[in-house]
Amino acid sequence: MILRLVALWAAAAGTLLLHALLGIPGDYLGQGFPLHPGLTVTVPDLALTALATTLPIPLVAALARRFHLRWLALPPIAFLWLWAAMVMIEPFAVDFGTTWRWSEPLRALFLHPVHTPVALLLLLATATWTFTRTRRT
Repeated sequence: MILRLVALWAAAAGTLLLHALLGIPGDYLGQGFPLHPGLTVTVPDLALTALATTLPIPLVAALARRFHLRWLALPPIAFLWLWAAMVMIEPFAVDFGTTWRWSEPLRALFLHPVHTPVALLLLLATATWTFTRTRRT
C-alpha cells in the first residue's frame, strides 16, 4: 500500500516536472526567477517544487482508500495536480502580465493541448492502480 502511494506521488511529481520542463519554467533554466533574478532556475529546484506541491495527492488517495471512496477521489486528485501546476507556474507569470486573474497564468503558460491530457491520464491511471486491491496469497 505504501509503495503504491509513493508510486502515485512519484507519478504526480514526475508528470508535473516533465510538463514544466516542456513549458515556460523549462524556458527559464539557467536564468534567474523573474521576481528573484539572483536565484537561478534549475531542474533540481523545479523537481523539489513538484515534489512539495504534489504531496497532498497521495494523502488524499490514502484517505480515499481508507474510507472506500476510491472512485470519488479521482476528480480531487486531478484538481490537486492542476493546483500544483498553478503553484509551479506562479513565479514566472509576472514576466507575462501582472493583471491576470487567478486561473489565467495556468491557462496561458502551462496547459498544453497534448501534454496536459496525457499527463492527467497517466496520473489518473496510476491513481486507479493505487486503489486496486493487491492479492493475498
